[in-house]
Amino acid sequence: MKTKEPIWIGLGVLLTLCYLLPLFWLGEQAHVRIHDNLDSNVVWYKNLVESGSIHVGLQDTVPNLVGGVVSRNAFVSEWTGILWLYEWFSPYTAYVISQGLTRIFAFIGLYLLLRDHLKLQLPRAVIMFVAVLFAWTPFWPSGMLSTLGMPLLLWAYLNLWQKQRIGLSLLTLALVPFYSSFVLGIVFFLALLALFGLYREWRQKSFHALFWTAFGAQVLLYLVIEYRLVYSMLWEGEVTSRDQFDIGHNGFWRTIRLFFKQFVLGHTHAEAAQTPVLLSLILGVLIVAIYLKDPTVRWLKQGLVLLAGLSLWYASWFYTGWEPLKDHIHVMQTFNFARFHFVEPMLWYILFALALDWLWRRARQRLVTVMILLQAVVLLIWNPEVIYQKQPSFSEFYAVQQFLRIQSYIGKPIDTYQVVSLGLHPAIAQYNGFRTLDGYVNFYPLTYKQKFRTIIQGELKKSPQLQRYFDNWGNRVYIYAAELGKHYDYTKTNQKPVRQLDIDTVQLKRMDGDYLLSAVPIRNASSTGLKLEKTFRDNQSAWIIYLYRVAPEGG
Repeated sequence: MKTKEPIWIGLGVLLTLCYLLPLFWLGEQAHVRIHDNLDSNVVWYKNLVESGSIHVGLQDTVPNLVGGVVSRNAFVSEWTGILWLYEWFSPYTAYVISQGLTRIFAFIGLYLLLRDHLKLQLPRAVIMFVAVLFAWTPFWPSGMLSTLGMPLLLWAYLNLWQKQRIGLSLLTLALVPFYSSFVLGIVFFLALLALFGLYREWRQKSFHALFWTAFGAQVLLYLVIEYRLVYSMLWEGEVTSRDQFDIGHNGFWRTIRLFFKQFVLGHTHAEAAQTPVLLSLILGVLIVAIYLKDPTVRWLKQGLVLLAGLSLWYASWFYTGWEPLKDHIHVMQTFNFARFHFVEPMLWYILFALALDWLWRRARQRLVTVMILLQAVVLLIWNPEVIYQKQPSFSEFYAVQQFLRIQSYIGKPIDTYQVVSLGLHPAIAQYNGFRTLDGYVNFYPLTYKQKFRTIIQGELKKSPQLQRYFDNWGNRVYIYAAELGKHYDYTKTNQKPVRQLDIDTVQLKRMDGDYLLSAVPIRNASSTGLKLEKTFRDNQSAWIIYLYRVAPEGG
């Protein structure tokens, strides 16, 4: 079997990359995730590179977005590998390479974990297919190895626990931090690993010094790599929008509903696509095994209980009952402790392998094959090219040629004026080099939030939903219109004119806002201090852009 190992690994890598064929084949015409991706991270990386802000100091800000007031510390540090890709390649090429690297190491990690530590009787081919399916999961693109790298980390830690493959395991633990996020995934994995390790030590009356030394060293390495975030959370004196977070207002029944939603469907940043195949198979095997009084499914039962517990913790974090504690413990307000859901995809596919192994040992090989094929179909349906087919492609979203025409029409150096957007994400203007007063960032000065709120307060008064969204969170510093709601995708095939826009253009001008780029026409533009300059259409763009000039103060 060992002689065929390179064949299975090579085939697995090839199948993993096949999932990315639309990205290779279609180029920038491919469809990829917009939410928390094209509308934010991709532009952040591009802006850091082009503005020369990657290596600036702890007190510096990043130009060109949100009025140039956002601290450099709001973004990943220069030691994070995904930034290197955006330094070396174009944004689309960097995106594709990152997808490939992440999915390859996701496959390798789960393959090694299942092969070396789960004592499965499954053939190598079946283990390979399970690992490929895990690598196909619709993970959050900018998470890097934060979610899909967990099996590789667990494999390395279990090796150290058993004092096997020490050199390779230590190398793995040293390298993964450079291509993952501590706060967006890994810290929750390490917390669960520490609890599990302490429990095993207590049960076995032992102490695995190598394991704990490596654990402590990796935590320290993550803190060094993410030194900017550590500084901003512990020593930055300025009050930021993060200090005004207030997102836990669910009552009891909404909390219960969120629990079932999380357990059955997962979270948008860590989707295992467990419904319907994985969930049905695991529950089915568990029920049959309990009926047959088969004790070999102990890990299945414990795994499902853990998944249910993580889902309950996630849902409970937004329960209104936490408010008194959040009001008195600052870190509970500024840090999202609900994010243990990042661990769930790995757990689902480990349980999937255990359920398949149970079937295999009972001579149900055909059923194993059927389940793998069914889950492959589910994940192919989840391919970004399929599920985002009705959204703009990468090139249609950023509309480079259209924005070059807008820049040419304005006719001034692009760094001498600032714009805001309505009905489309400010990230589009930012991608094309425009300086924007608006944007989507992790945190920014609270004083800026208060100034910007003056611009949109007329629209916030019309919509309690938008008012709560901006006041209690506010990371999307957008020009909102109550008539449009929380939607920023008004393409040329989805037009909805704004009949009565109530924004304070005097305040907009005071904040040095010169133009408004709108994806829809504004019927009362002239009465609110906006002058339509020109309408821009482009066959290669998803948008019709209405360029409005902000009238001089008092004009």
